[in-house]
Amino acid sequence: MRRAIATTFRKLLGRSDYTHWSSLSTHSSKWDTRTQKLAQLIPPNSTVIEFGAGRLMLRDMLPEGCSYTPSDLVDRGYNTIVLDLNAKCLPTLARYDVAVFSGVFEYVIDVPRLVRYLGDFAGNVICSYAVVELNQRGRREQGWVNDYTSGKFVSLFTSLGFDYRFGQRWKAQMLYGFRNKTSNSAKHLHLTTPAPAVTRFCISQRPPGSNRSCTTLHPSLARSTSFPG
Repeated sequence: MRRAIATTFRKLLGRSDYTHWSSLSTHSSKWDTRTQKLAQLIPPNSTVIEFGAGRLMLRDMLPEGCSYTPSDLVDRGYNTIVLDLNAKCLPTLARYDVAVFSGVFEYVIDVPRLVRYLGDFAGNVICSYAVVELNQRGRREQGWVNDYTSGKFVSLFTSLGFDYRFGQRWKAQMLYGFRNKTSNSAKHLHLTTPAPAVTRFCISQRPPGSNRSCTTLHPSLARSTSFPG
């Protein structure tokens, strides 16, 4: 409850949680398989920037010939670009073939602003997101400051100049790939299959007292979806 209250106040004030994320002890090794999944989408010889770089695990998972630039709230070494994605002003960055976000978007207060910002320099965006369909409860206790369904998250990118290229479930999260329509980058995400369409899916397992409802959801979520309660 205490963290939920603190999260709400930070959201109102537009502030990031420096206290929580400054220490690497809060970066779990359980997230490494997620990072590995995202790394598999990156083409060889790409210029890559990772936001929320943390333990820099992506650096050693990249395909041959890739260059790596970490970015985080605090300096992680390896020429980290220290950047607060919730700051009022965001710096101009060099162009990159791929921007990676592993467990970051949930902590961004103004996601549309960030997506527009990415449109200025990122040829492709690869990211994870804990969609509402699979994480209905306890979002503020997790420190998450936004609440997107899968369909709305994808639509946010496609409405701001990106093509939806990839979607896959990882545990209770989704992994996504998007291509910048205006980018001159010759690099395209390394996809083995085309991205399935986002479709309508009815949630049959809901908390007690709530009605069965439908929501826009990536079809891969329907395979083994469960909800609390």
